[in-house]
Amino acid sequence: MSFVQLRSELFVLDTPPCHGLPGLKMTAKRYTTPISDSQGLTLLFAHGVGTHKEHWEPMLRYLFLHQNSGQLHSCIREAWSFDWLNHGDAAIINKAALERRPPGDVSVSEWAAAIASFIRSPYVRDHRLVGFGHSAGSSAIMLSTREFPLREQPFIALFLIEPSMLTPELWESHLVEEEAAIKKRMSAALHRRHVFDTREEAVNYFRGRKRWNELDPDVFNVFVEHGLHSVVTQNGSEKEIKLTLKCDRCHEAFAYQDIESHLEAIDQYTRICSAVPVHIVFGSKHDYVASYFQDCMMDVSQGRYPASVIRVPGTGHMIVQQAPEALARAITVGLNSITRDSTPHLLHRL
Repeated sequence: MSFVQLRSELFVLDTPPCHGLPGLKMTAKRYTTPISDSQGLTLLFAHGVGTHKEHWEPMLRYLFLHQNSGQLHSCIREAWSFDWLNHGDAAIINKAALERRPPGDVSVSEWAAAIASFIRSPYVRDHRLVGFGHSAGSSAIMLSTREFPLREQPFIALFLIEPSMLTPELWESHLVEEEAAIKKRMSAALHRRHVFDTREEAVNYFRGRKRWNELDPDVFNVFVEHGLHSVVTQNGSEKEIKLTLKCDRCHEAFAYQDIESHLEAIDQYTRICSAVPVHIVFGSKHDYVASYFQDCMMDVSQGRYPASVIRVPGTGHMIVQQAPEALARAITVGLNSITRDSTPHLLHRL
């Protein structure tokens, strides 16, 4: 399948103060194509821990390509993708400010407030917004809705992709296994090599690691292009130029400890279901998030009524990175249904 031309613009956005300190900067990209429709939907994307805003690009190319069908109910105006405030380009811009804060201090909730601030900005005034989040980004998108009255939500729909939300009760009942999983993820991040002499050396290293060798080739190329940056190091009396990850491994590791944000997000999801159609996309493999996370999201006995549940075969938690084309097809199903179906609570399976 050929791609449409994806045009992007980089933005550096102010965010609200936090902890009595000036707000950090949030970096974002706006994507359009030659077939973008000025009357169409504006899509907002939030990524997961350890990734960055550009990870959505391969999927976005496929998603925009589906607009060639000419069906007005699924047209897209533009897409915006945001960096978590200590990830991607934001980590570079905020480097000095982040050094004055402990690792893990930039919570999902702080990112959510930054996204809400953007939603109030002139950039998307009078736009028809659809929010998308992957993993921790799902909690960020969901928590951004707390900034608005329930019946005055800015989104016409939300898509949660492999969300990592859980109730306090389920968290406590699975405490041992969840704490063990967090410890394992933190250790992997903290012990990962993060400085390289050349880009080729970095490519060879990450291709040899499981998390990266399973990526779609286009996503891997995006990671190499946008996930690394050059730094000057001192070797005795000589300065050397090295490559390192934009997101400091300590910030990635301690992000896994931000449990409270995900517990708050499930409460907000329960409230928001009655006001906004919430579509959920799961992979078919429980390789990272246990099955009880999925059950929690679909527990109608607790008032959690997703507008649709879409399962993509052959993928797991890293669906954005592993199967961008299949994910784009799944999202298209959801976009079509939210704009043409009069009853939002439908169950779709891809």
